[in-house]
Amino acid sequence: MSKKQEEIAIKEQRLLSMMEGNELEGICLSRAANFAWLTAGSNNRVVWGQETGAAALVIVEGRKFLVAPQNEIERLMLEQVADLGFEPWTYEWYEDRQQAIARLVGNKKIGSDIPLGNWPVIEAELKRLRFSLTDHEVERAEKLAAICSDELAAVCQAIVPGWSEWNIQVELSNRLLKQGVRASVLLVGADDRTRFKHPLPTLNPVCNYVIIGLVGEQSGLHMALTRSIYFGRVPEALRQNYNCCLAVERTFWENSVVDADSQKVFQQGIKAYADLGHPEEWKRHHQGGAIGYAPREFRAGEGRREVMQDRQMLAWNPTVENTKCEDTCLVTPTGLKSMTTVPSWWPTTTVKAGNINFLRPLILEK
Repeated sequence: MSKKQEEIAIKEQRLLSMMEGNELEGICLSRAANFAWLTAGSNNRVVWGQETGAAALVIVEGRKFLVAPQNEIERLMLEQVADLGFEPWTYEWYEDRQQAIARLVGNKKIGSDIPLGNWPVIEAELKRLRFSLTDHEVERAEKLAAICSDELAAVCQAIVPGWSEWNIQVELSNRLLKQGVRASVLLVGADDRTRFKHPLPTLNPVCNYVIIGLVGEQSGLHMALTRSIYFGRVPEALRQNYNCCLAVERTFWENSVVDADSQKVFQQGIKAYADLGHPEEWKRHHQGGAIGYAPREFRAGEGRREVMQDRQMLAWNPTVENTKCEDTCLVTPTGLKSMTTVPSWWPTTTVKAGNINFLRPLILEK
């Protein structure tokens, strides 16, 4: 059995347990995130920006089906789910997929990750099945983290004053795509535009200061990191803001342990902002949370409480005025494991979170 097949077998067991607990006779997965999760990295999308794709996965009565229209079924069976044990179930492109799935499952009670017919929607339960990474997923995530870290650092090294935010986006996207990574999120803010929390790249040229925020995606998994560059000596006020940002981030990380309550971790972060003299800053931007098969599986402080699982990836992203910190770590019973990194030439500071010392990037002076 290959590593990919082992990964899928673990996930199928999780699905079966969840179905039993919810008294379901089957399940239907239409979202691209769940398709990638169950197939260990395959893709059901044609239009990349859509949450659902051209095919769905259905598990019922111990059998696995790929449900797709006639004009897509051959390609998907050969290129996306070959040797994964799925049977084809097809219909004409002008027919309704819901009706095709209904013909397949009959009157059985199945769960769906999107509103479909009268079947219960179980996306929240499915998300929690995605949180804890398998051994093979950790390997895939480490590869993605290395690519994102190295290519972002290389672009930061290449930037000179006069480059536009758009030029930076093009250069980084090109480097990532050559290694099979897509920029799910790519933010570039230069100088005055660093005050915006989500600066989409423009033709604005870099003069002194630029922040680049990246969420890279490969085979369904996502990796988040942010880096800052200053041409000249970093002004003291900016340095102090960044140090406050690191201090808030440290609070988030030292409370990020297996079985931690996401809301309690969030409240600790809010307290850190207040203790550092920035009591309102947390309201100006979300603080991050879990990352995996979505850029954020959940954002702490938003919606329901979540329990942090063993081998779950987190990406906190505190901000203080025009500064931001962001990296991705893996939560383990023995402490945090850094996924994203900086090269040896990048300035860093050592931060202790729990019993772990790890390096945090500073603003790169050029």
